[in-house]
Amino acid sequence: MELDFEFFGNSGVVARLDQKLRSGRLPHAMAFAGPEGVGKRTCALRIAQALNCVRGDGVACGSCPQCSKIAAHTHPDVFVVELEDDARQIKIEQVRRLRSRLELQPMQGAATVFLIDPASRMGPGAANALLKALEEPPEGTYIVLIATNIYELPITIRSRCQVYRFAPLTLAQIRQAGVEDELLARWCQGSIGRALAHDVDDLRTRRDAALAFLTVAVSATPDDVTGLLAASGELSRSKEDYSNHIRLLGVLISDLIHVQAGTDRVVNIDIETQLRDIANRMDLERLIQIADVLRFIESNMKSYLNRQMMTDVLALTSGPDTGEILNDKAWTAR
Repeated sequence: MELDFEFFGNSGVVARLDQKLRSGRLPHAMAFAGPEGVGKRTCALRIAQALNCVRGDGVACGSCPQCSKIAAHTHPDVFVVELEDDARQIKIEQVRRLRSRLELQPMQGAATVFLIDPASRMGPGAANALLKALEEPPEGTYIVLIATNIYELPITIRSRCQVYRFAPLTLAQIRQAGVEDELLARWCQGSIGRALAHDVDDLRTRRDAALAFLTVAVSATPDDVTGLLAASGELSRSKEDYSNHIRLLGVLISDLIHVQAGTDRVVNIDIETQLRDIANRMDLERLIQIADVLRFIESNMKSYLNRQMMTDVLALTSGPDTGEILNDKAWTAR
């Protein structure tokens, strides 16, 4: 099974899957867990190709009609169950359609493969509807659940799947995959998908905006609160971009901690001088408080988070003087 053509990183996982397929012991229910953009869905599609390739020897050629259709997402025996437009969860009706297809024979290939991505977004009804399919999948049928955090899946689902854990790629592997810009290679934090999805000039523009917000927040005094909260409102206004803003701020705060610690793990090496200036005005306790707020925001992003309120808390926490306004010098995410 040649899973590794144009596939970077996680060689241990690929080798395990390769051995399972070659020995005819590939699990019918699998869960691929790990950060976004490290190749979980790509690997699942490679498996679908290896199972259906016309060579018939468990090796995916990547160019035959079967492999080509799978790559183009047009193969009638490979299904992807994902969030529908504007939906917050994978619906029970989607899983029921999957189950209704289970008993049918493959139309063109040798195996039927179902990908559920993101599996963690299945509602309780959808998860329960999937249980029977995981318990007794028909011969020649494979179900792959894709999730960033395996523990976001119900224990009843996890216990019926063989789990494969994917790790972030190394910086060398990111470069090997063709990411030449050093900022982009470092900023993607081991996610080749994230690196390839971003334009480096746009990234710098957004990063600089996040840096400007942080610079203002760090140096604000109680007299500057009105302007600071206005900047906070601007940051939280765009629902679509909000998660990107928070992620960028998280990378900057991480960089400030690394600057203070004197490590070589700074992502934004092109602005290290500016980061050092900011770090010199902050103590480690303050940086940890900000990181706690950012983690709280990120962990509640999927729920009905009050973006304005939490961004105000973030802005006020960032400054030693304005932090007193919260009447709590040590923000603790609960």
